[in-house]
Amino acid sequence: MIEAAILRSASDRLAAAASACRSNYERCRTDVDFSEWMYRTVLTSLGAFILVAACSAAYLLAVQGAGLSALALAPASGLAAAFFVYYARSYSVKSRKDYRGALIDASLVHVVGFMLTMAESNVPLNKMFSNISNLGSVYGEDIAIEAAYIISLVEEDGMDVVSALRAAQSASPSVAWQELLIGIAEVYGSGGSLKEYLKGKYQALTDRKRLDVKRYNDSIQGLSSIYLSIVGIASMFISLINLVFNMAGWLSGDTLVWLDAVVIVPLGSLIVVYIMKASDPEA
Repeated sequence: MIEAAILRSASDRLAAAASACRSNYERCRTDVDFSEWMYRTVLTSLGAFILVAACSAAYLLAVQGAGLSALALAPASGLAAAFFVYYARSYSVKSRKDYRGALIDASLVHVVGFMLTMAESNVPLNKMFSNISNLGSVYGEDIAIEAAYIISLVEEDGMDVVSALRAAQSASPSVAWQELLIGIAEVYGSGGSLKEYLKGKYQALTDRKRLDVKRYNDSIQGLSSIYLSIVGIASMFISLINLVFNMAGWLSGDTLVWLDAVVIVPLGSLIVVYIMKASDPEA
């Protein structure tokens, strides 16, 4: 159809112009090509435009009784909805890329320790990444995918190991993983000692992880103290308010106390647990 060809051409032009979004999308390592993702985004944005514009026009005519001049607001609202859908999908791509990078950073110290063990046994470099790619259940699927990408560059694209490492680091969502690959490529390419490099890298990552865990434990202790104090003070305050309302005849029973026990305290606990889990360096 002509309409589909026009939309496909427009999406291809948009995909070529959206270099930042393409870069983030490629770091997500999805099976769908970026041009196809952009085409689906254009279709979704167009659907949002038609739906919102039609609903706005119907509302203005049926409810507000607006004239034809006021109907110009309908396409404007549809255009706003289309832009919102486009930027929402673009932001979701960036968020996914950042999340993958955080997951890789969290497990990197363990992966480097495993690589150091293999280096001490003189395991070839490409075999190291092959082993990591098969251990997604141990070190995380995201870092296994990055290792599999390196192997694919060597086996399918015919690159040497150093070139594959350089290409893979430029498309990685994790800065720490990029630094590791650059260091390995420099050491391996110059004939240096990979074992000594990995030993120093493992020590540096271990020290950083130990510091992160210490900071996390200190913040959790402070957060726990503040939370327990707030819960205790809030419970006493709510009990006092409940008593005053009962004496004034504005309330009967322990309604506010039950509200605190059933709603406020559990909700506050869930929020605190979420914050603790989100900031956990081992997550």
